[in-house]
Amino acid sequence: MIQLYNVFKTYDGNIPALVDISLLIKEQSFVFVTGASGAGKSTLLKLLFGWERFDSGQILVKGMNVGKIKKEKLYLLRRHIGVVFQDYKLLPNKTVFENVAFAMEAIGASSRSMRYKTSDALKSVGLFKKRDSNPMQLSGGEQQRVAIARALVNNPAILLADEPTGNLDPDISLEILKLFEMANQQGMTVVFATHNHELVRHANYPFIILDKGNVVRP
Repeated sequence: MIQLYNVFKTYDGNIPALVDISLLIKEQSFVFVTGASGAGKSTLLKLLFGWERFDSGQILVKGMNVGKIKKEKLYLLRRHIGVVFQDYKLLPNKTVFENVAFAMEAIGASSRSMRYKTSDALKSVGLFKKRDSNPMQLSGGEQQRVAIARALVNNPAILLADEPTGNLDPDISLEILKLFEMANQQGMTVVFATHNHELVRHANYPFIILDKGNVVRP
């Protein structure tokens, strides 16, 4: 599903972000990527969906060679991937429903399909009753649920989460984790980046430790 071979990534030509990373993440698995702030977790996820380019090595996602995909063809990769960020990245001028539907609009889905699947996604995260609300009126946990619904609405094969509980208290964090576990149980491959060691210990899934861009063996 996700394969990395000797991947190097630097910033400004000499600041190492990832150093000789080789990984295999199997289909339908749930894997944590953990490490301190600045360890390379966010960079790794950005490379997986083509948000940034890497310097050398090879990355394969669902059989696609990420390094060789032209910028105008990245949508072919991203249609298989849902992404959830720490800061939600919701559009303040759109309702909850419109924020989730926007992900379907971006791939040219029909209006009927958008209505049905957006409603279904909001029900799956327990927010259908707030579909007409402005996301800025919601709590942090609710905003993150909207972001998860948006990531799920196109039924991606892969779900990437970049510190999705970083701004949330412990109880809400566990609730958010359960949503990712449900997605995994439905067949999605989940890569969950977090510096929250308590969350990693609680869930007891395989984990990858990064330290200054290097994979550290547990």
